[in-house]
Amino acid sequence: MPDKGYLYKRGNTYWGRIRVDGVESGRTLRTSNEKEARRRLKGWILKVERAALGSPDCPTLKEVTIRWATEVLPKAVKPAVARRYLSSMRQIVDTLGNIPVDTITQTTISGYASQRSHVASNATIRRDLTALSRLLACCVAWGLRTDNPLRVYDRSLLRERRDPIQPPDPAEIAKVIAAAPPAMARILALLDQTGMRENEAVMLEGQDIDRLRDHIRLTRTKTNRPRVINLVTPGGDARAIVAQAPTIGPVFISALGRPYRNFASQARIVIARVCEADPTVRRFRVHDLRHGFAIRALQAGMNIYSLSRHLGHTSVKTTEIYLAYLAESEQAGAQAGLP
Repeated sequence: MPDKGYLYKRGNTYWGRIRVDGVESGRTLRTSNEKEARRRLKGWILKVERAALGSPDCPTLKEVTIRWATEVLPKAVKPAVARRYLSSMRQIVDTLGNIPVDTITQTTISGYASQRSHVASNATIRRDLTALSRLLACCVAWGLRTDNPLRVYDRSLLRERRDPIQPPDPAEIAKVIAAAPPAMARILALLDQTGMRENEAVMLEGQDIDRLRDHIRLTRTKTNRPRVINLVTPGGDARAIVAQAPTIGPVFISALGRPYRNFASQARIVIARVCEADPTVRRFRVHDLRHGFAIRALQAGMNIYSLSRHLGHTSVKTTEIYLAYLAESEQAGAQAGLP
């Protein structure tokens, strides 16, 4: 096994030297930066250690992705997050899967981002890099790398372009609901009247509904923080939508006899069909129903802090984006003191 090793300089360039079984070896680390030199020396020692243990070759990105997917993700994140990470990693593995994981550098990452920019949005690329960063962090813990290059990668180069919020009007929503299958129609109506997140509504169960108090207890949330929302708010009234819900079990069952999977994609097909048949209907996303509820609630006098808690935002700063869609007098009312 190698000794710890040490650095020295020749001119402006750092060199490293280690001793293996009593024999010293030295080589240039090709950098004038001491911090980077120490990182490269550590990486060199790690490779020598692996070779001494009979594992001279570092596994490929594809191999460690399989290990990550089987050993780590099932216990570390929610199933929906795991699916999103693995969807991103499939894209990355298609390009970088056969390279040793310890050879991935900022240059590698920049090249991947540049290549993906021709076919994917910045938001998608950022999601891909988030998944890769989580994977590389595991590689550091496993001793396959000495660093995670994505921790210093400047993601501001991949800023997301956010289009202005344009929620559908009630007539457009009504036409889509009328054209949707019964369970989908009720989910869309619930999203419109409560501002819930899509998955919160799709996975709603009867035992989550308190009809005596007119509220819903949400336990499966994006942030894993349970919250209670009222069925009646300044933004809508959802009592009729859940009036016939079962007392236990899934509230919304698709034609296949189970809760919807890929609800947004299926709803998008219905919306596109309605827009094609009626050019007066603007195409919108399922998430736009949440935006519409938030703006409508503030316009009707709901306090920005109450709305933030209702929507499940971790910070009121997120909720404040909706203030830009209010008249000045409405903004003053929405921000008037804590509830």
